[in-house]
Amino acid sequence: MSTRFYALALFPMLLAHAGSGMTTVPDRFVGQWAGRAESCGSDADDLMLRIAPGHITYWESDGPIKAVVVRGDAEIALIVELSGEGETWLSTAQFTLSPDGMQLADTVTMPGKTLVRYKCPDAVRTPPERVSEPRLLREPAKVRH
Repeated sequence: MSTRFYALALFPMLLAHAGSGMTTVPDRFVGQWAGRAESCGSDADDLMLRIAPGHITYWESDGPIKAVVVRGDAEIALIVELSGEGETWLSTAQFTLSPDGMQLADTVTMPGKTLVRYKCPDAVRTPPERVSEPRLLREPAKVRH
């Protein structure tokens, strides 16, 4: 079964649970995740992922988590409202946590491949959840009097 089909099949399940009020990510998934363990604390890793209880941040997009579905202790699926480069869209994400809690597998972002991210130490953990607000694409014009 293709990953794309699986992601599409997962979407209705997420929508069904979206009204249940669960929009908080469990603590074991919260933190900063890097494409390589050595990349922790660096802004140069385009696989960097920050997960807060109600917010997710990718390399060039971020937004509030609208729904959370947890299966067992190690699997989570999300509906998120992402914004980036002047656009806003709904997206799904699915992650599986390794038994030791130090690796996060993603089979949705790159169909047909498993993308593994590594948990960064607490010193570089995700800052407290921020409130998602529309961002200005440019500075407002200054009015001269």
